[in-house]
Amino acid sequence: MASDPILKLNNIEVRYHEVILVLKGVSIEVPRGAIVALLGANGAGKSTTLKAISGLLNHEDGEVTDGSIEFEGKRIDKQSAEHISRSGIVQVIEGRRVFEHLTVEQNLKVGAHLLTKKSGKTIKEGLEMVYHYFPRLRQKRNETAGFISGGEQQMTVVGRALMTSPKLILLDEPSMGLAPMLIHEIFNIVTKLNTEQQISILLVEQNAKLALNVAPHAYVMENGRIVMDDTSERLRENPDIKDFYLGLTDKGSRKSFREVKHYKRRKRWLT
Repeated sequence: MASDPILKLNNIEVRYHEVILVLKGVSIEVPRGAIVALLGANGAGKSTTLKAISGLLNHEDGEVTDGSIEFEGKRIDKQSAEHISRSGIVQVIEGRRVFEHLTVEQNLKVGAHLLTKKSGKTIKEGLEMVYHYFPRLRQKRNETAGFISGGEQQMTVVGRALMTSPKLILLDEPSMGLAPMLIHEIFNIVTKLNTEQQISILLVEQNAKLALNVAPHAYVMENGRIVMDDTSERLRENPDIKDFYLGLTDKGSRKSFREVKHYKRRKRWLT
């Protein structure tokens, strides 16, 4: 895909508790400065893939047991989560994990502990950049994070990630549980961040239509394997993707639940 990817997963396997095989030879590339989407149903292995990259598997008794993960040409799969985050990778975990008792601005400042002299940014400059992209957070900065809306909490955790001056953001299900208008606002900001700050983004998302609109390239994961990858334009036209992930028939109408259930049993890439 890219001659010089910022992130490369080479045929990785992941096991939990040394026996439960979750990822079965996953290979993914994220080009420098690009947005790449990872699509799949619940339980496909998407979040495990992100945790393998960020080093968070260790906290759940999981490990990469085969293959390798490279970031900027250096192997990171044997490194600690702290070391990986200091190298420029930050994961935004699903579920809007704000520190509820802290204010919005205090939440943002938590991200600044990873700012290094190399980044050339002060905490004040980091906050100004976050407030530039998320003006709503400037208005809410002195409010307790536990009492702001779900959309504002999602903006806060993305802003907190931005405070680390990252090279790569791992975004896990940012649209989950949010109203459509807020989802589009957040994704517009994420797209601007990618374009203007040249931050690479690996986006995990169940909302395939949304993901294919913001990411030029996407991978499809099923049962711990990558079963398809292509440009978003081609994937949108792929009959399997239209049928199962976009829920559309050839005439553009939505499939019934009965038809989708039948399709699950006949998925071409698993036969």
